[in-house]
Amino acid sequence: MSFTSRLTMMTAVAALLASAAAADTRLRIAGTVPAEHFGNAVLEQMAKDIEDAGVGLDVKYFPAGQLGSGEELLESAIRGEVQMVHATVYAQKDPRLEINSLPFMVTTKEELDAVYGDPNSEYNKILKEILTSFGIQPLGTIGEGLIGMIATERPADPTKIGSQGMNVRAWSSQIAKQTMEELGYNVTTLNWAEVFPAVQAGTIDGAICCTPEWAYTTFAASGVGTTYVPYNAFIESTMIYANKRFYDGLTDEQRAVVEKESAEAAAEISKLAWERSQGFVDQLKEANWEIVEFTQEERDAIKAHIQATVWPNVADVVGQDILDRLTAN
Repeated sequence: MSFTSRLTMMTAVAALLASAAAADTRLRIAGTVPAEHFGNAVLEQMAKDIEDAGVGLDVKYFPAGQLGSGEELLESAIRGEVQMVHATVYAQKDPRLEINSLPFMVTTKEELDAVYGDPNSEYNKILKEILTSFGIQPLGTIGEGLIGMIATERPADPTKIGSQGMNVRAWSSQIAKQTMEELGYNVTTLNWAEVFPAVQAGTIDGAICCTPEWAYTTFAASGVGTTYVPYNAFIESTMIYANKRFYDGLTDEQRAVVEKESAEAAAEISKLAWERSQGFVDQLKEANWEIVEFTQEERDAIKAHIQATVWPNVADVVGQDILDRLTAN
């Protein structure tokens, strides 16, 4: 073969390769968990597995809130500025999403698996109906564990209902805010990105926010805070989701890969988070944090009070039909 022929062939091959590369669909995945959080490794592997599946997806993962907070990323995903997200889904877009903040909906690992881990649970069906109505495709719901409150000192009497003499943060949820007020706190609403600097500066005295792992990695490891109150009223719930137009525009083969890897990543994060929880309670203690302890009677009394005072207002926020579907299951 002549030099000219070889050159022509090489040029043709290069053009084909360039064309194939150009045909790859760009997939940007945004994450929000702290850099030290184990979930980053799971999500990085998910991104790699999607790309390595060879279905024409060029994947880039942006961890630790690089592309925005959970609130910001939901809006970005709706607009299609980012194609996939792992984050908490807040209710700023639709008040019906306050179902994520229904206190004491789940209190055990078995309930967590049944409600969050089963894609056919009534909870996940409701979430899908709401999210797809404004252009978001759910791909995996994650219940990482039970949420407690971090604080810079021990509240006045955290195992009882009564004034606690503290100003604490709640996320953008009227239900979460009312729950903490019923527990005796003054409440300030802040998004997640604002919480650490506010606690560090003393602007607030604490925050309802965290599993033991998040409490340790975000606060204790940085020398901020002294106390963990395991109210266990809420679930640390996150979701892997996609812009629906992007999702619908994928080929069947691409959708199958994205769905499979997202579901496996969601299940892995949920499993590992629960398994790691007690170890981080121990690390909080080693960091000289006080862990407030509750008797079962104290927990039952708090749960009964919140269900009696907060739950009747939930229907006004999410709709009676949705509340009936949730409580029936």
